Amino acid sequence: MASLAPTHEERSQSRRVSADLPPTPPDSDHSDSEKPDVNDRDVSVARSTSQFPLPPPTTEPTDVLEIDKKTPDGWLPRDPKLIRLTGVHPFNSEAPLSDLYNEGFLTSPELFYVRNHGHVPQVKDEDIPDWEFTIEGMVENPLTLTLRDLMEQYNNVTYPVTLVCAGNRRKEQNVVRKTKGFSWGAAGVSTALFTGVVLGEVLKRAKPKRGARFVCMEGADKLPNGFYGTSVKLNWAMDPNKGMMLAHGMNGEMLRPDHGKPLRVVIPGQIGGRSVKWLKKLIITTEPSDNWYHIYDNRVLPTMVSPEESASNENWWKDERYAIYDLSTNSAIAYPAHDEQLSIATVDPSYCVKGYAYGGGGRRVTRVEISTDKGKTWRLANIDYAEDRYRDAGPQQLFNGALDMEWRESSFCWCFWNLDIAVSELAESQDILVRAMDESMNLQPRDMYWSVLGMMNNPWYRIAITKTNDTLHFEHPTQPALMPGGWMERVKKAGGNLSNGYWGERFGDEPKEPVVEDVKEIKMTKDGLKKLITIDELRQHDKEDSPWFVVNGEVYDGTAFLEGHPGGAQSIISAAALDSSDEFMAIRKLDQQSNCSHLLTSTQTARLQKP
Repeated sequence: MASLAPTHEERSQSRRVSADLPPTPPDSDHSDSEKPDVNDRDVSVARSTSQFPLPPPTTEPTDVLEIDKKTPDGWLPRDPKLIRLTGVHPFNSEAPLSDLYNEGFLTSPELFYVRNHGHVPQVKDEDIPDWEFTIEGMVENPLTLTLRDLMEQYNNVTYPVTLVCAGNRRKEQNVVRKTKGFSWGAAGVSTALFTGVVLGEVLKRAKPKRGARFVCMEGADKLPNGFYGTSVKLNWAMDPNKGMMLAHGMNGEMLRPDHGKPLRVVIPGQIGGRSVKWLKKLIITTEPSDNWYHIYDNRVLPTMVSPEESASNENWWKDERYAIYDLSTNSAIAYPAHDEQLSIATVDPSYCVKGYAYGGGGRRVTRVEISTDKGKTWRLANIDYAEDRYRDAGPQQLFNGALDMEWRESSFCWCFWNLDIAVSELAESQDILVRAMDESMNLQPRDMYWSVLGMMNNPWYRIAITKTNDTLHFEHPTQPALMPGGWMERVKKAGGNLSNGYWGERFGDEPKEPVVEDVKEIKMTKDGLKKLITIDELRQHDKEDSPWFVVNGEVYDGTAFLEGHPGGAQSIISAAALDSSDEFMAIRKLDQQSNCSHLLTSTQTARLQKP
């Protein structure tokens, strides 16, 4: 199959004309002394030829956090600033939104969001060159390659790519009605310079057979339902304009464990769940992947399908029409930050509202619009397309890979936007709204499309403004995980209908609409329970042969459920002899019908004695 990429000579004859763009955000423009001490020669070349962003200062964590020590990830240091979304284990996290934005266009590995389904495969440094993966299935030339082969036998490239979890902004859906997914905030998105080999170049050597249509991918992370895997279309993988790659580097250093060390797939423009980490297999097939995680994850079912219906009718999950690939157009406001306060008497007469936006499938965000009158009128924000500065740089070496993007028009990165708004105008407004549109005229909708997994949430992002005396107080929609706060929770507690088209803040004369009821609560306590368990007795059950744990003052024995638990035995063992109320409620609130809820109801033993 012939490559669609232009030759070097053709690229030379079609150089892009450098656009007059806004400057790089200050937070991503660091002095030489602040840069990471890697690939100094490549970095110096880049600095002398271009103004494109380079990675922010990075400090790799060295200490294993106390919360991780009893888990299979007890060997893995992590940054304590990350917000944990699923309790102790597995590790799923996002950075505080302000910290993420302040790093600038590129995200350091320690603040890059993490989506893990289970434990992280541990790979010793001396074994990395010999890490193997296979290309099999409908190919004429099955291959077994090592990481050393990729680095020595193929041309390596370096590209900036924004990865986004399909669950980004899911907490907003969970406030309206609980989904089956955990509560991401608006920071399930990050950007890095990835170094590796173009996926199509590797597949060409394997020679896919006629009739092959899909590339199935499988990682090394062993989970309760098998190894994690998914698939993309083969013709996408063979198209260099799609930017798919097998990456071994990130921001000029080796991939870190949470991000796929030593080898991962990077699928630009599509949901993060397609970018398989710890890659072990590429399987060429005629049909999409039959992997459990491809079928029962990363889907947007029709909004009328309830959690109960989806649990009783597996045909919803097996309908490939509901699988999601390209990201939806999305945007969010980073500043004003949540709970930020602004004095009306401030010296500066204007406030710079700013945030991020991204498109999907390589489509460029063409406009970001701001409204301060509930969407009656809009104005255009300034957009900084930092990705274009890599195109304008021309071919060069960066982090042991070729940076050569001037021929490619696809946009695979987020952009930053900003707009100065008069403080006096903010003082007269009840909110700030933002929406983005891409080059295919895909516009963020006003209203939420609720679905059972809570994925691809992208309605207008709204910050509420409350005026008290001479001070303005700003509220984001939600806060991630179990963190309280946000105007959505406040409005819901006040009896507002968040689905009424007016953000729940219009009462009385609003039209009557059906209100979706929350899923019925499951009773977790046993009537007549009187036995008390002391702390010392609880601590004696901290092993896998008899793991007891505490939720809301009740003691439970999880021994009978070590086999067959959907989260794996380790999810129970990691909680042994601990108060796991926060971790359990974070998951239980999202799926009241879960096996975990059944586990607690069935195994209740006693009540913890208060000190």
